[in-house]
Amino acid sequence: MPRLILVLLLAVLVTACQVAPALPPTAAPAKPAEALPVVGAKVGGALTIYSARKEALMEPLVEAFTKETGIQVTLKSGAPGELALLIDQEKASPRGDVFFTTDAAGAELLRQRGLLEAYQSPNAARVPAEFKSVDGSWTGVIGRSRNFMVNTNLVKEGEAPRSVFELTDPKYRGKLAMASLREGGVRLWLASLMLEKGEDFTVAYVNDLKSGGLKVLANHTEVANAVASGDTPIGLLNHYYYVPKAKEGAPVALIYPDQGANEIGTLVTPLAVAMLKGGQNSAQAKAFVDFALSPAGQAPLTTQEQEFPLVPGVGLGAAAAPGVKAIDAIKRPKLDWVKLSEAEKRAVELFTPVLGG
Repeated sequence: MPRLILVLLLAVLVTACQVAPALPPTAAPAKPAEALPVVGAKVGGALTIYSARKEALMEPLVEAFTKETGIQVTLKSGAPGELALLIDQEKASPRGDVFFTTDAAGAELLRQRGLLEAYQSPNAARVPAEFKSVDGSWTGVIGRSRNFMVNTNLVKEGEAPRSVFELTDPKYRGKLAMASLREGGVRLWLASLMLEKGEDFTVAYVNDLKSGGLKVLANHTEVANAVASGDTPIGLLNHYYYVPKAKEGAPVALIYPDQGANEIGTLVTPLAVAMLKGGQNSAQAKAFVDFALSPAGQAPLTTQEQEFPLVPGVGLGAAAAPGVKAIDAIKRPKLDWVKLSEAEKRAVELFTPVLGG
């Protein structure tokens, strides 16, 4: 197996190494636990958070949490796969208490293998069911959508694609860029297509994109830069790469694909928080989960990278920019995270040769 496939599989398969037997995907929901108050409560103590979100982006949340509760936090940052491996290695005597991840599919794999503690925060009640596990082992905190970003100087109004399946049309030949398979958003998007349309269809679709001049760039930042500068008319990326470009005044627009009555919808994926099974600071971990899902915790999270709240009716905050929609205004596919986590592994095997970067 080529080295790149091994590297990518590590990101989605790492929890399979020496892990406990899988839990059934239909495990009975845990009884909701009484949450610690998060407003004006000084709980005290300490906890350790394993975070797959960049440290600079987590620090405002951690600082606000400590100020609110008095709980001191040790933050250990790393890639989702690296932290998942560490959680597995430490399962006999966990050193962490909370896992905060950009990869909900990875969190689902940990849940299936019994490495997460079920906890249904009262603050999770309004989070849509598609963005949390069936038993409360992980909960989506904020979200990101998978969009087209177009250069309005190069793509006239009315000529932009409205569906991901239009991208194979000859009129878009050589006009599309996307990030390599190293980006988790790309892997999850392909996995969702496989679940919606089947493996054979998705393989043919990706091959058609590639033969139609698809540019595969290293990451989403490069895609956003290419579209904003005019090097590429259309980019496929997560919405929050568009927001700063729009605020800078770049000639760009955001399109939510497949919003029609009979279309599949725009993929929305969550960043997730979970308690680690066997963690030594359970009360403090519950307090953090509650806080991250509260308005006070959502504010610093959505400010950093312009991701949006998953709770319908909550404002966009810093994510607000021309064309950005709130979660309840986005038609989206219903996600089965058990199946999606498996499909992501298959996507790595299938598409590394053409999208490996």
